Amino acid sequence: MHLTAETRLNAILDGTGAGTWEYNLDTGEIIFNERWATMLGYTLEELSPLSFQTWEKLSHPTDIESANQALTAYLSGDAHQFECVVRMLHKDGDWRYIHTRGTLFNNDQTAESRWLMGTHLDVTEEKVSQHQLQQLAESLPGVIYTFTLNKDGSFLFPYMSRKAKDFYGVTPAETRTHPERMFEAIHPEDVARVHETIELSRKTLREWVCEYRIMKDGQTRWLRGVSQPERNPDGSTTWHGVITDIDDQKRLEFQLEALTITDELTGLYNRRYLLRKLEELAEQSARYDHPFSLLSLDIDFFKSVNDSWGHLTGDKVLRKVASLIETRTRKTDIVARTGGEEFIVLMPHTTLSDARHVAESLRIGMETESFLSDDDTPFNVTLSAGVVCWSRHISRVRELLSACDQLLYQAKRAGRNQVVVSKIGAEKS
Repeated sequence: MHLTAETRLNAILDGTGAGTWEYNLDTGEIIFNERWATMLGYTLEELSPLSFQTWEKLSHPTDIESANQALTAYLSGDAHQFECVVRMLHKDGDWRYIHTRGTLFNNDQTAESRWLMGTHLDVTEEKVSQHQLQQLAESLPGVIYTFTLNKDGSFLFPYMSRKAKDFYGVTPAETRTHPERMFEAIHPEDVARVHETIELSRKTLREWVCEYRIMKDGQTRWLRGVSQPERNPDGSTTWHGVITDIDDQKRLEFQLEALTITDELTGLYNRRYLLRKLEELAEQSARYDHPFSLLSLDIDFFKSVNDSWGHLTGDKVLRKVASLIETRTRKTDIVARTGGEEFIVLMPHTTLSDARHVAESLRIGMETESFLSDDDTPFNVTLSAGVVCWSRHISRVRELLSACDQLLYQAKRAGRNQVVVSKIGAEKS
């Protein structure tokens, strides 16, 4: 059976539910099909006589202006198609969102031959869903987004909620035209990790979860991204997720961590943290054969300081010793207060010879330091130290700590205010 082009076109229009319109730009004549009227709850007969004013009366005033702007852009060649969304009044009193598309038809050069023809399609449900999503995005304390990574490495953000501006300083429109700006806001130290976690999620299709910092207006804040990936037929991967601000949470975590790993009086690390870092360093040194040294320091006759001048003065001495050690060691060294008047310095990539020089510097620095009691009585304190360097001959870090303590006791027994050095195994250079 042969179907005419008109029959096929009507079947297609019936299937899509679209209304059609034809408008002569020169004469003002306008033609609507029956479905166009049905879409708004009317019959064509109810709307007769039909004219351009029929459309105007049913359209929202604000949207008429935007539709005219879209038409002007199309007729001037700035847009390849006439397209806009106009709210139109349904017979039941509701506003319906009508998606308008049209194209210019001109089959000859005679006057009154310019016809603009197109379709109207009711997209109210879609618009309502978009509005609900936008309202949801506004109510959530985060950025809702969709991110697509193509096989060639290019990427885009098909959807981005307005809060991207608050979080990243980038508007949703900018993320569509310049998606790289979302990554440019990430702290340089975290960029590689963000990309690594995205790639892992792409390969495994497991949930992407990443905590990272962003820089905005000279300030650094912590964000947490969570999204679920799905593979697209063309091989690209799309994530749908949310980004939340966890800056307050991270700051609290850091504060709590600081409380658990630092000594409250001196601000140095505590014994628990030192042991953890010592285990890590010993494992690295065993693998790569890098030397590290350990200094055990103790204030001589500290009990007499407390007995003579009181605990407040004793605390001042402890803080002064802590400050001296921090000043004369490197930022990479781990300085800890491990007991009442006991301190340990963990020195990565340090030979015994270098560690001995540091210990002597600390001993001499303390020997020349002057203190004042609460009644302004001057007094001095000294340090004793034991120094040991890691060796493959030591199987456990506890043995290294014990060896260092024994050297400290030797310094005490030998008269105090001195450094005793020993080494298990061959010297590293």
